[in-house]
Amino acid sequence: LGKENFRLQNYGLAERYFRQAVARRTDNAGAWAGLAAAYDQLGNFEMADRAYKALVDLKGNDPRMLNNMGYSYLLRGDYKKARKYLNRAQDANPGLDHVQGNIHLLEKVAST
Repeated sequence: LGKENFRLQNYGLAERYFRQAVARRTDNAGAWAGLAAAYDQLGNFEMADRAYKALVDLKGNDPRMLNNMGYSYLLRGDYKKARKYLNRAQDANPGLDHVQGNIHLLEKVAST
């Protein structure tokens, strides 16, 4: 339900379902990633950081997670940190399409 509501841009409901999922299983990396992304979309960056920390504890520096963290900082307007995480994601997995898209987006918004 979290993924479905996120896809439908119902971020409040997605957050609720992802939060319930991590409460049931604290080792559910997918639920932590969804929860962090939902918090990002809701602009609740303090809670997003907590979810990303839990995700790092579970998965280490996974390229997809680094990409998501970079996007989180892009949403906050912290382009320096966004670049740092996106570059780390790109170095870890140069073929990850989402990273390339986010780097392009970063370059576009940072130049305006």
